Amino acid sequence: MFLKWITNCLLFLTFIYLTHTDAVNDFRAIEGEIVYLPCHSPPIDSVQVSVEWTKHSTNSTTICQWNINNITGSRTGDCFPRFKINRKSFTLSIENVQPSDSGHYSCKTSRLIPPPTLDNTTNVTLQVEVRPHLSVQKLNSSNVTCIHLLCSMEGLTTELVNFTWSREGQSSLHPFKSYATNSELRLCKPDWSDGDTITCYASYSDTQTQRSIRLPSQSDSDKVVQLLTISCSAAAGLILCIILTIVICKCRKQDENGSIVFSNKVYENFSFAMARQNTQSNDKPQPEECIYEN
Repeated sequence: MFLKWITNCLLFLTFIYLTHTDAVNDFRAIEGEIVYLPCHSPPIDSVQVSVEWTKHSTNSTTICQWNINNITGSRTGDCFPRFKINRKSFTLSIENVQPSDSGHYSCKTSRLIPPPTLDNTTNVTLQVEVRPHLSVQKLNSSNVTCIHLLCSMEGLTTELVNFTWSREGQSSLHPFKSYATNSELRLCKPDWSDGDTITCYASYSDTQTQRSIRLPSQSDSDKVVQLLTISCSAAAGLILCIILTIVICKCRKQDENGSIVFSNKVYENFSFAMARQNTQSNDKPQPEECIYEN
């Protein structure tokens, strides 16, 4: 009977030890937050302790490792950037947590002094979700009298979002289509006017956010067209001036004395004409001189 009782106690203690050693804690976080992952603390009578945090993947990586001597007060070790360890509770904190930080972690503490060595391991699972972001965009439409808007909740995939629309923050608009994480709105005149502000509201998990978009007005379009016209005209005038300057510079040159000297084809044509005129003047018959004198 006593032997059976001893056996049951040993089985119970073994179960408690295994449960404590291999305990798995699941944590969820949103991108950009600070996360704290717990670690088993060594016994109070520990004098010298080592702690090691490891992220397990294809190639397991030690992200924090410290050796602490409670008698001398010395602490040696280091952690990766954004990772910090509490030197009393050995809790691991991750600043500006990113989706790439998701995975399985383990914290191993070892009491080195006094002997015997006592090891404890805590396993933690971290899941980081992308921070939800609401966006509103105007979709292309062939009908100029109608508008087509799309409101999307990005980074949220596990919850249903409730969407509502309003114009100028007052009247409620009926969405054209609504899905789990996005909603479409179609409006045709006279239900909307140039320059109106359309707002999309999204509600999920007791959280509400909104995003607005201002519809372009005709005056804004006219200003853009006018600005483009002026810019194109100025650019065309500048290009024309450059071309004329280059042509004039290639067709004539000015010597140091200020006289104009023609070059290229203009100079050749001018030289040919002058030579021909001189030839013609030389071919004219000269009056004969009389050899007789009165």
